[in-house]
Amino acid sequence: MVLLKSDNIYKSYPLDGSRLSILKGVNLEVERGSIVALMGPSGSGKSTLLNILGTLDRPDSGQVLLDGQDVSNLSDDELSLFRNRNIGFVFQFHHLLPELSLWENLELPLRLAEGSDRVDTSYLEHLLEITGLADRKSHYPGQLSGGERQRVAVIRALVNRPGIVLADEPTGNLDARNGKVLMGLIEQLRKDHGQTFLIATHSEFLAEMADHRQYLYGGVINITPEVAGGLEQE
Repeated sequence: MVLLKSDNIYKSYPLDGSRLSILKGVNLEVERGSIVALMGPSGSGKSTLLNILGTLDRPDSGQVLLDGQDVSNLSDDELSLFRNRNIGFVFQFHHLLPELSLWENLELPLRLAEGSDRVDTSYLEHLLEITGLADRKSHYPGQLSGGERQRVAVIRALVNRPGIVLADEPTGNLDARNGKVLMGLIEQLRKDHGQTFLIATHSEFLAEMADHRQYLYGGVINITPEVAGGLEQE
């Protein structure tokens, strides 16, 4: 079953009195419970596409449907609520609040979603257990290793049980060992909880564990690496 779908997405930005086209009719489908790797060289539009799919930005034209709902016409306030409840984000940098403990960083999205000081933290406790961070709850980001901080970022993306997690180069700042730990965690979450992931990455190792690869080059998706290489040489 298709969980996330983009239909003919176009996006451009103003540049020196004209417009720079980034996405040129992107069509993409992500099935529920799958891991999809979004591949492509730097500047191909991967982050732009993730921002649009995650409702952080709006396309110039085209539609984004999540679980059958067209989010294109939602107001900014409606999008904020929809995003908090349905989409998780993991970025290359963890973006944890340094003045909050690990637990407080993770509890914050729950409080924002529930609008209350009393929230159900049982799933959060479970995530901390399976990621080996249960004994680090009172530590602050500065007291954690880079790999631990990125695992916290993954947990934060999951605490509200989103339909899909969008990850933008999540292993980009990790060494090989911590990168493999993080990828193992992603695979475990998919296997045990049916979590869906769309991951923009340059990592061939991460892409190999994905169910599907989508290649983005020059704002067009599903061009194969071989075709893209030929275009780069022209």
